[in-house]
Amino acid sequence: MKKLLFENRYFLLPYLVFLLVFVALAPFYTKAEMHIWANQFHTPFFDQFFSNITNLGDRIAVFIAGIIFLFISYRYTITFTIGTLITSSIVHLFKQVLMAEALRPSKYFLEFETYQLYLIEGYKLQGEQSFPSGHTSSAFNIFFMLTLITKNKNFKIVYFILALAVAFSRVYLSMHFFIDTVVGSLIAVISVIMAYKWVQSWEASWLDGSIIKKSRRT
Repeated sequence: MKKLLFENRYFLLPYLVFLLVFVALAPFYTKAEMHIWANQFHTPFFDQFFSNITNLGDRIAVFIAGIIFLFISYRYTITFTIGTLITSSIVHLFKQVLMAEALRPSKYFLEFETYQLYLIEGYKLQGEQSFPSGHTSSAFNIFFMLTLITKNKNFKIVYFILALAVAFSRVYLSMHFFIDTVVGSLIAVISVIMAYKWVQSWEASWLDGSIIKKSRRT
């Protein structure tokens, strides 16, 4: 485990900083106050940017990532699938059962706060099932899995930035509070690590094949 964490420190260390910053601020600011702070920084460019980059955490992005892993290794494909299933199950449990009535920012501020949120015109918002952020968990599933199979440290940093951008996009778009994205990311990272360690212990040789390797043999 230590080797795994060390090899992926270029993703995990900035991620740890992200978590620590949130933990440090959480006792002093409510989720509403944190959201108000973030909601002040809107520009037309970032409206468009975050409206697009948030799609890296949707179901289509997960499906495409799964297809890509098939061309790299069946072992990685299975790892990603298991990690995603674990993450999705936990997120679904919270959203549908444990925290089904948790209000998203747009509805929360409408009912409990006097602050007028800046909302992007035309962007469809939801009112409930805010906790945790599904898009954030999916993005961290994808980009942390890519980190685990990539040796280049610069790519690992880029993957973290992309995952973090998706997480912040959910706050920027007022689809989630910061706490929703933090917990969503944490669920994903832990799930992928568990899946990776488990599948790496499997000894079947065919797991190290891929669609490309198979086609080359034939």
